[in-house]
Amino acid sequence: MTQMPTLPRVSVPSFREILRRAALPFAVFGIVLLLLLVLSWVLLLPRFTRVELHGMLQNADDLQAYVQEVKTEIGKVERKRDALILPLDGSSYGALAQTKVEMQSLPAMHAAITGTARSVVPEQSDAIALTSVRYDDSSRSIEVGGDVRNVGLRSMTVLAELVDAFGALPFVAHAEHPSFTREKDPDIGYHSPFQFRLMLK
Repeated sequence: MTQMPTLPRVSVPSFREILRRAALPFAVFGIVLLLLLVLSWVLLLPRFTRVELHGMLQNADDLQAYVQEVKTEIGKVERKRDALILPLDGSSYGALAQTKVEMQSLPAMHAAITGTARSVVPEQSDAIALTSVRYDDSSRSIEVGGDVRNVGLRSMTVLAELVDAFGALPFVAHAEHPSFTREKDPDIGYHSPFQFRLMLK
């Protein structure tokens, strides 16, 4: 019977021996990879990530600073725009606009004054002749001038009623009292000329 040859025993390296032998290649690979990443970060990325802006190449840091600067300028321009378009908060234009809203229109006030003058003596619409209605912006008042006629000796009484009627208008704060006089004219008889101010609200 033939005897089989005996194979030599091969020793298996331990795990520690494997790590010891592989440590140097892994260390060299890691160092080379780290160097390549640092070089690409410093040299390659800035080269390929630059953007041309206003004829100049800008990198990422410059672009971030530019974006911040643009946002700041946009904020300034928007505030100026709001001050021009929506200036009703604490601005002089806002105060003027508020005054305009509060103040009645001049034609409406003139119509109310003339209508009130005609209504004091309903049966005689020409009893009160208005000769002037002038608005004074500096004193916010309306100066009314005219004459009470064709009512005989009642001219001063009608004038007093006219002053009370003007004072009751919604836009009038108070009516100044005129000089109550009665004059006699050969053509129109007894009449009471007047001129006084209506102080506006």
